[in-house]
Amino acid sequence: MLDDFEQTSAPKNRVKGTLAALISVGILLGLVAGGYFVARDTINDFISRFQVEDYDGAGGPPVRITIEPGDTGSDVARKLVEADVIKSFEAIYRDMIAADPTFYPGVYEYPTQIPAARALQILLSNTNKVVVQTTIPEGWTVAEILPRLEADLGISMADLEVAIEAAASRLPDQAPTIEGFLFPATYTFNPGIDADTVINTMLDRMEAELDDYGLTLKESLPLLTLASVVQLEGLIKEDFFKISRVFANRLDRNIALQSDPTVKYYFDGSIDSFQEGMADTENPYNTYFNPGLPPGPIASPGGLAIEATVRPAEGDWLYFVSINLITGETIFSETLAEHERAAELYRQWLRDNPDYD
Repeated sequence: MLDDFEQTSAPKNRVKGTLAALISVGILLGLVAGGYFVARDTINDFISRFQVEDYDGAGGPPVRITIEPGDTGSDVARKLVEADVIKSFEAIYRDMIAADPTFYPGVYEYPTQIPAARALQILLSNTNKVVVQTTIPEGWTVAEILPRLEADLGISMADLEVAIEAAASRLPDQAPTIEGFLFPATYTFNPGIDADTVINTMLDRMEAELDDYGLTLKESLPLLTLASVVQLEGLIKEDFFKISRVFANRLDRNIALQSDPTVKYYFDGSIDSFQEGMADTENPYNTYFNPGLPPGPIASPGGLAIEATVRPAEGDWLYFVSINLITGETIFSETLAEHERAAELYRQWLRDNPDYD
């Protein structure tokens, strides 16, 4: 019986062992599989932390960012993210550190939603700065300058006039107006520039010019007054220095300057004839009637006119007249007789060119 029992029991034990082994393997495989999926999710999560979010498109509508003085690379990177130029801070910052760019304050325009590499390339090129610019020619009056500033810089005439009033304390005490003190040049500003900054920048530029001759704005009224007359009388560079000498000689001898532009300035084109203007003895800018300098400048003199006024040519001339209004050819004379002969050449030129305006 025992043998029968052993013979029948052995196969059952083998079945149980096999089943247990299979169950163990199944459990192990389940644990391995479960561990795999858990590990996979953990690894993916770990890897995702190091994946940099970046745009890969051609870019969208442009946007402007402002770089302020003192902004660092991280400041600029954050501004690019906030403006939706790039997708993430990490996409650009490491490469930005490696490139070590110099940041210049100003307003810059970028396409939105572009790859960080492209944004960095634009940043390094420094070609996307947005500016507003204006050019003031030499010899322009305030009446001409203000409309140009309004049109080019988008500043209202009212704001410019308020700024001029505020800047009056910088001018010489006897200056009638700001006429002649706004230096003629090309000026570049950031968009949204205010009127006070523009006017003071132009005054600063004039003061820098005067500083070359040891003068300040407060001391400059006589110089700029005469320089403005030289500016409107001169055309050829060499003649500026001769014209300055003519006026210096006349002032030394208390002879009236007899300058046409001063008469015209007072009337601003409102007289019917120039002879009428010269006959107006009430005009303080009538340098045919009043000896000495007019009350103030009649236009904005440039650097050449200022230099010529400070350093006039050597000579005894008292007169000059242009004998060709196209080329600017001018004859300088020491005596009235010489001047009259030169003036006749001028009148003949007018007869030969009746259509000249």
